[in-house]
Amino acid sequence: IYEGWQRDDDGGITLHFGYLNRNYREQPHVAIGPENYFSPGGPDRGQPSYFYPRTHRFQFSVRVPSDMGTAFENGVVWTVTHNGSEQRAIGWLQPEWEIDEDTIIKNTGIGIGRAKAEWYANEPPQLSVGAVHETVHIGDSLRLTAVVSDDELPARLNPGPVVEKNLTTGSPKGRTLMDVPALRPPNGAPGVPDNIEWYQRPRPPRNGLSVHWVVYRGPAGAVISPADFQRAVSEDEAEPGGTQARRYPSVGPRSQVSTALAGDGWTSATFEATVTFSESGLYTLRAYASDGMRLTPA
Repeated sequence: IYEGWQRDDDGGITLHFGYLNRNYREQPHVAIGPENYFSPGGPDRGQPSYFYPRTHRFQFSVRVPSDMGTAFENGVVWTVTHNGSEQRAIGWLQPEWEIDEDTIIKNTGIGIGRAKAEWYANEPPQLSVGAVHETVHIGDSLRLTAVVSDDELPARLNPGPVVEKNLTTGSPKGRTLMDVPALRPPNGAPGVPDNIEWYQRPRPPRNGLSVHWVVYRGPAGAVISPADFQRAVSEDEAEPGGTQARRYPSVGPRSQVSTALAGDGWTSATFEATVTFSESGLYTLRAYASDGMRLTPA
């Protein structure tokens, strides 16, 4: 996905990219090379090689000179091929695709419900990461550390009432699945396979600092714990509804309790996670820090 472009303070141009993995379960690894490359220029522009299911907005950026040219032919092309299907995202300086923080916040689905003034005044969190070892044996765990700092924005947002759910149906208490139209497969349709766990896209908490680790490059042989965002502010939080929740279905942290090791939770926080590898290879892990409105990768 080509997300759009921004003008930089130094006169350069930044092109933003994300991706849509149309699978709901498969998480393919497409190594940088003939099946995952940029052109023209060098094939490696910092793109991911490990693709989680569904939509992932603003995953990486590509810097280009200000004299790149505004014609379609002047653009850069990201090509990914998997299972014989070739997909391309073309980044070029179409005027209508110039974006700002307003666009980014809306399209990432966080920050919704806050005052517009905060969208522009808020600075993104600062993130530094580290690991005890860079080389580990298969089956051994690697401890990951993330230190986050931030300004005092955004302000605390009322998380809204928590709706109790029926443990059997997953519906709010007092309602049943009979209240909504049933989706029924056609006669003779094969059953839904259950040998691969369904993926739920992690969503950061709306208040306080948080961190989430992912595999950015490497084979499908890494298990990160915890698998979702770690929060720095303890809080019962309702899952969001409305258009954004339907467009980008996600789930918030499983724990409502802070797992931060240090910091006040709003302007500073330190987190630890672990990763265990079941397959040999070279991996690139990435952490995302959130302040409830902006995301910072490292």
